Amino acid sequence: MADTSNGLIYGIAEVKFKASGSASQEKTLGWLDENGMQPAGNAPQFMDVYAAQVLDGPVESIQTNPGSDAFTMNLIQLKAQNMADVFGGKAETDGSYTPPASFLQTGVLTMKMHSGQSFRVFNARLSRNGFQNGINMQNVLAMGIRVDMLKPTDGKVRRWRMYPPGVDPDESDTTADAEQQNSENNES
Repeated sequence: MADTSNGLIYGIAEVKFKASGSASQEKTLGWLDENGMQPAGNAPQFMDVYAAQVLDGPVESIQTNPGSDAFTMNLIQLKAQNMADVFGGKAETDGSYTPPASFLQTGVLTMKMHSGQSFRVFNARLSRNGFQNGINMQNVLAMGIRVDMLKPTDGKVRRWRMYPPGVDPDESDTTADAEQQNSENNES
């Protein structure tokens, strides 16, 4: 199916997370604040090499750090089950929440946008980014979450993938991964 959208991606409609592990199920996170997801990665870093004989600039630039891709988001629907779905811990039957010792999870994160597109991170590390927004009459308390896009552990090259409106990420991934496998088999 050809992408007939205007290519503009906007508005977080839904965020789902499936923690690593075969028994894990995909869970929908609660509401995020109106800022949605904000870029939080780092630009690549380079070391410039200068030569005494060349006075007008570097003779080479060597990449020392490839940079990173990341997002931050603020979970504002702080129900016990939402917190447990993101970071573990225990959602008690009375609705209270007991946090885990470590707020750190890895797995697959899928974002669906109001514009119709989807975006998937195949090896997302979710870490707690502290409380955000404050407790007052102008805002609601939020749990800050950082999403780092790590190198996939399944041997595939892709860290993330974007999908146009109308394309199901699960179906698209199955097709794309099969095509990559066939291409690799033909090369060997």
